Amino acid sequence: MPIRRGTVTELQPDTPVRAARAAARGRVARRRLVALGSLLVVFVAIVAVVVVTLRKSAPAGAPPPARATHHGGRRASGPVARVTQVGTLASAISDAGAAPSGGDGAILVGGLDSANTPIDTIQSFDGSTTHSVGTLPGPVGSPGEALLDKVIYLFGGADSSASSSSIVSVTTDGASSTVVGQLPQAMSGAAAASADGTAYIFGGEDTTGDLDSILSFTASAGVTSVGTLPGALSDATAVSYGGDIYVIGGAVGKQAIRSIYRFDPAAKSVTKIAELPVALSAAASASIGKELVVFGGDRTVGARASDAILGIDPASGRVTTLGKLPVALAGAVAVSLPGAALVIGGVEPDGQANSAIFRVQIVAHPARSTRKRGG
Repeated sequence: MPIRRGTVTELQPDTPVRAARAAARGRVARRRLVALGSLLVVFVAIVAVVVVTLRKSAPAGAPPPARATHHGGRRASGPVARVTQVGTLASAISDAGAAPSGGDGAILVGGLDSANTPIDTIQSFDGSTTHSVGTLPGPVGSPGEALLDKVIYLFGGADSSASSSSIVSVTTDGASSTVVGQLPQAMSGAAAASADGTAYIFGGEDTTGDLDSILSFTASAGVTSVGTLPGALSDATAVSYGGDIYVIGGAVGKQAIRSIYRFDPAAKSVTKIAELPVALSAAASASIGKELVVFGGDRTVGARASDAILGIDPASGRVTTLGKLPVALAGAVAVSLPGAALVIGGVEPDGQANSAIFRVQIVAHPARSTRKRGG
């Protein structure tokens, strides 16, 4: 018996009329199927003609339409960061001074070890291996640092007992270091960078709190006060580009901030040009090509380290995410190289100092591989 939901129906024997109606319905159904099949064949033929026509009209060697790719819910486009580990420090450090040395190398001076203790070690990285090459006049961590005439200058920083007011010069081979001057007051956590033969020191922290000062330094003129920031800050990062200096992030008290300032050395003026997508203190920065690049940093002072690599367009202030570091880091240092940057040391989320040296390049977004089709 055929079963319907809720009822039972008994089959009836076929009659001649019922049989004739069934046969007629069968013939109609077959005709409909034949007609539908014919329409399908015609449709397929039309589609094939259109595809062949489009292929023939396309210019020779023209690539197929690109597919949109997405990352994190947004269309992926523009440059991205390529990160490779290229070396290891002789001893793990954070909050050191650094400068380029040689074609692919860097010199690392002072810093904090895994116990958060200032050290006096000078390390040299030649692009593949790292060696201890000298010592500073005394241990120092979290100094401001700038490169002038192939000499690294360290401004203040934390020594073995308190903040320092010393200005220390270090040759880029690490063979010689000496105290060459004094800041107006002891400080640590200042940001520094050089432009047009002059080093500039921004903010920092002394025994009374964060500072808003902008100081200049040359070996011949010493230290001069040249202005103030819109607000006091410490643990910012500074990078020079196109004759200007960009002061990025930092902290006010125990609160990380998002500000990006541009300092014009000629006018001695400071302009806020943009904000970071998240507040960051103790980040590292470098210029790579036409991009200012920010690496890691703490989203909360002393905690929640970031692994983000951010790009800042110095013309527009537009901030984009370029990629990620292999590990979240705060207190790393970055050194600009031709077409790349080194990101060195830093503190990992577990509180341990990092010993890795990463090389970061900014490349165009990789295109999808395509296979040439016949015809």
